[in-house]
Amino acid sequence: MQNAERAWFCGVAPGSFCNPFDGQRTILAENCGSRRGTTLALWAAWAATSGGAHLEEAEAAASRAHFVTLARGALRELREANYWIRLIHKTELPGWSGAPALIGESGELVAIVTTIVKRAAAKLKKGRKPGA
Repeated sequence: MQNAERAWFCGVAPGSFCNPFDGQRTILAENCGSRRGTTLALWAAWAATSGGAHLEEAEAAASRAHFVTLARGALRELREANYWIRLIHKTELPGWSGAPALIGESGELVAIVTTIVKRAAAKLKKGRKPGA
């Protein structure tokens, strides 16, 4: 699965339902158990889908510098999604038994995109001429 698709999944899972691993697709407000659960799930979904959008956009970057900028934006959003999912897990909201798997998936995405950003930024820096 491509990184943008993985980010999309991390965004869809909390946005569509609170427990994507039980095979039931239920309405968010009903399955999250509370207004707070719904709000946290939506924040996680927005951040993850934004990260995925940044990754999709980075694939069509006009230059290496543009790619690095977009990939850094994706990294920020994916870190935020990971934060919200961890917060949901720690608050033990009903319907979130699948949160540990999403934490793992979003953590892996953060690590992958961090490596991509570091390597692309290093290539960009290496390719610049002194004094430019």
